[in-house]
This record gives sequence, structure tokens and C-alpha cells, in this order.
Amino acid sequence: MSLKAIKDLLKHTIGLNISSVGASNFERAVRHRMKALELHDVHAYSVKLRHADEMRELIDEVVVPETWFFRNPASFTALQQFASERRAERARGKKLMVMSMPCATGEEPYTIAMALDQAGLQPSEYQIDAFDISQRLLTKAKRGVYGRNSFRNKENEFRDQYFDLVGGIYVLNDKLRNAVNFQQANLLDKYFGVGGQLYDVIFCRNLLIYFDRDTQNLVMKKFHGMLADDGLMLLGHAETPDFLSGNFVRSIHVRSFSYSKVVGATKPALFKDSVRRAEALALIAEKNKAASTAPRAKPRLDFLETVELKRADLLPQTDAAVLRDAARLANRGELREAGTLCENYLRQHPTSAQAYYLLGLVREAEGKHQLVGELFKKAVYLDPNHYEAMIHLALHLVRYGDADSAKNLHQRARRVLSRKKPE
Repeated sequence: MSLKAIKDLLKHTIGLNISSVGASNFERAVRHRMKALELHDVHAYSVKLRHADEMRELIDEVVVPETWFFRNPASFTALQQFASERRAERARGKKLMVMSMPCATGEEPYTIAMALDQAGLQPSEYQIDAFDISQRLLTKAKRGVYGRNSFRNKENEFRDQYFDLVGGIYVLNDKLRNAVNFQQANLLDKYFGVGGQLYDVIFCRNLLIYFDRDTQNLVMKKFHGMLADDGLMLLGHAETPDFLSGNFVRSIHVRSFSYSKVVGATKPALFKDSVRRAEALALIAEKNKAASTAPRAKPRLDFLETVELKRADLLPQTDAAVLRDAARLANRGELREAGTLCENYLRQHPTSAQAYYLLGLVREAEGKHQLVGELFKKAVYLDPNHYEAMIHLALHLVRYGDADSAKNLHQRARRVLSRKKPE
């Protein structure tokens, strides 16, 4: 077996893309394991790799965990807000189910326990399941003993609250150490998560960067099945969300790199974010109430309708058809094609607010959030009465911390609705 064959074996076993850790680091890890076993050629080492124990040893050498307590604090603030919103469910005896994968040496799942404790939850009100493929890391995690490198934030008041300093090392108290259920598991095992526990919150931070795109897509499908319909998934700051299209959408928790699940769609529905859905429903309900007291059918809030809400009939029929075609492509998950159609349309019609709005929805579904704000802004600039674009822009501003501008924009959208004539 050559080094390339070992690379392929690691990819098959744990989905590892060697380029993510560097070829030199991979080769160094193999040489280190060969030296430890007193082996001198790769073929002899490949024989050892047939045993699961040595495969785990090599994985531990190749994937070196980088973790500390309260890494990206905004993620844990989002968790606390999420837990607070489900206070009524806990009162009925339903536990908050949280998963941490990979948990490495335990800093992340223990931080989850600290965050929930700070939010006022008792261990009986939640369950934290922490998974990792490495038994060696799990053994360290279960001990709950840490050095100074695990405390890297400027503010570490929690350390005095939850740890005892013993001989220069920090020992976690028993209450939180017993609050985490550590288990060995391979995320790519075909049986992992199948027919098992549904989680309200899934932490999977800084793992996907080690996978190729196909493996990332596989993992997202698996998490989609393991996450409760109203659950929350948190990723790492270095992970691009391009592979989330159709399964997850960005949540409202600012700077937390958190996502909500798209539920019950056989196609990527680009208007399924629960907060946006609630906002749109409230606005449309107000409009319906002002228009008539008679019962009316509940509107379909999918991507196609956002294109056809009154605006298409203001365009020449051929132009309206182009935008409808782009919407249908997007609803089938053909986001690249839908985006290209919008861009081509805008080259010929650079003042089309609806095309900018549609392209904004497509880019948002693709996870290209850095482009979304400008596209919605252009739509609102070109059509100051485009309330759908205003709502999406307001929510975009909330996510990036500009709550004041978002509030003003939302009020402006409400004024636009109040001026609309009944149908």
C-alpha cells in the first residue's frame, strides 16, 4: 500500500480530505506511527492499518484538535437564547437535547453545560451527548482536567466558578463533568444517527473543513435527519455554508454561525426560514385584514410566489416569464442556473428591482451572505415600495448586528403595506 492508498483509506474511513491538513503533515503522521511501531516501509505499515486500533492511532496523529472553552462565545449565547425560548417545553418535562460532534478533549460539550447552567437550567432539564472518533481524546475529555491553553479568552470568570486549581492544572467540578455523556462514534458510519435520537441543538464546529464537498453534503443530510424540525445547528466560523442549500438556512442569532432546518420540502424552498416566515405571515395577515374581513386562503410562502406577488403583471409578459423561469429553477434546487438567468436578465434590464430581489434570494440560499445585503438594497432603491425586499433586507441587517436600521426599515415596510389598496 502506497501513501496515496493510505490517503484514500482515510477518506473512505472518516471522509478526510488530505489537502485540508496538508500533505506534509499527513506524511509526518504516517512516519511517526511507523517509527512508533519500529517499521521501515509503508507496505508493512499498511498491514497494521487493517486493525482498527492502529487506524485510530493514525487518525489521532493526522487530525490534531484545536479547541478551548467558550470558543466563539456568540455560539453559546445563541444556545442560551434558544434554551430560554423553550422554557415552556421543559416545564412539561421535555429535556433539551444537545449534541457535540466532534467533542475532542471535551472543551466544547463542557462549555455547553456551563452555558446552560448560566441560563438557569438544571442537569435534569437537558442532555448533552458528545461524540468523537478518537478513544484517546474521549479518555482525556472524561477526566475533565485542563491546562492554561484551554482558556484563551480574555474573560475567564467561569474558570473560578466551575474549576478547582490543583497543582497548576484546572479540574472541572463533578456537577458539570457528570452532565456530559461521552461516546465513541464515526460520523460517516452508515448507522450513526439512523432512527436514533432527535436533537434540539447540534454543534458541529470546525469539522466540515476537513471534508471534500461530497462528504460535506452527506454529513448535512445526516444532520438534517438528526435535528428536530425547530432545532438549531451551529458550525465553525471557517466553514463556508455553500453546501447547506435546500437543507438549512441562516438563523437570526448574530455572529453565531447558526442555522435552522428547512422542513418538509422535496425541493429547496427559499422562503422557509421560520423567522422570515413568521414575519411575512404577520405582514400579509395585516394586509389581508385591512383589505377584507372575509376569510381568505392562506398564501403559499414559497420562492415562486415571491416573484408573482403582484409585480410580474407590471412587466411585459416575456420579461415576467423570465423571472418566473428563474424562480422555478431555484425551487428545483438549480440555484446556479437561476442565478445566471437573473444576472443575464439584469444586463438587459439593469433597473429591475424584482430581478435584484430574486437574485438576492438565490444568493442567500447559496450561502453567499456577503452579496445578499447589496442585492436587496438595490431592489429597495429601485422600488421603494418593494416590501418583500425590505423585509429580507431588515432581517439581513438584524443578523449582522444593525438592529436600529432594521427596525426603521421594518417600520417603513409596514407603512408601505398600509398604503396599498385592497384587492
